[in-house]
Amino acid sequence: MHAFPEHRCFIDTVPVPPEERVRYWEERCREQLVSFRCSPHADEGLLAQQICVEAGSLRIGRTRANAHVIERTPESIRAFPRESIFMNLVLAGGVFAYQRGHAAKLAAGGLMVYDARYPYLLGGAPGFDILHLDIPAELFRARFGREDMSHPLQLDEADGASRLYRQALQRLLLDAMGDAPARVTGAPAFDEAVCELLGAVMGQAAGPLPLSAMSAGHLLAAREYIEAHLDEEGLTAHDVAAHVGISERHLRRLFAAQDTSVADHILQRRLERAHRLLQDRQARRLTIAETAYRCGFSNHAHFSRVFKQRYGMTPSELAGRPAH
Repeated sequence: MHAFPEHRCFIDTVPVPPEERVRYWEERCREQLVSFRCSPHADEGLLAQQICVEAGSLRIGRTRANAHVIERTPESIRAFPRESIFMNLVLAGGVFAYQRGHAAKLAAGGLMVYDARYPYLLGGAPGFDILHLDIPAELFRARFGREDMSHPLQLDEADGASRLYRQALQRLLLDAMGDAPARVTGAPAFDEAVCELLGAVMGQAAGPLPLSAMSAGHLLAAREYIEAHLDEEGLTAHDVAAHVGISERHLRRLFAAQDTSVADHILQRRLERAHRLLQDRQARRLTIAETAYRCGFSNHAHFSRVFKQRYGMTPSELAGRPAH
């Protein structure tokens, strides 16, 4: 499991009296993430929720809200400076931004990187859902070779490898917030994985990447594609490599560097999913055969054999145990 989050906060304006919501939102966000001025644009007033966690050197936030605009003014920056570069990844709805003479409009899947040391305006449409990543400016400069961002870097939703990189980055950030099983052990490894993957995403628009960053991005994108296609019996290394945009030989080398193979990784993830389903009360209506099928196994006998090798009991024995 992760050695974090070291700090977690939850901000919710819904229980707050309508006339106090904006002030409450501004004060709590200033304490946890960044100072700004907020203007709601909905008849019911500001309805917003935010989760923030510290993960290694990074700070991650997720905001779900109705229509409103925030502005980080020169006064806010002087009073509450933040030596950070921000990344926003839109999960749902739409977001627009304005900074240093540049305007950006992002739909779901869009990503923007910008310098929080300069004033900006950021707004969301009703029902927007966005992930924030706060990267210390010093770390950003060391990793990406940029002293500052002269204007926001906007990366719209794309196809192929770029989409897989974004999905992998999204999964890593949600992992750190406790929304999904963790895959990276320890804060330093998490910092490294996030920065290298963000570098791969940015590299889709900014030219070639260093080999280490590109390889990390390819590996995480491959894992993301595998995760989304575990139910496909015929999933092979060839399929994964083709969708990530690399050769099968290079893909095999990436997994070998992790002391595993593509096939072994697929099998392990299938068995872990099956084990989870067999213990899930909501999924207990499934037969063993249906569980196997959902996890990419078409041969019941083979499924039972490899499952017992991995967990020391058959699927039927696990399913027959009382749920805890």
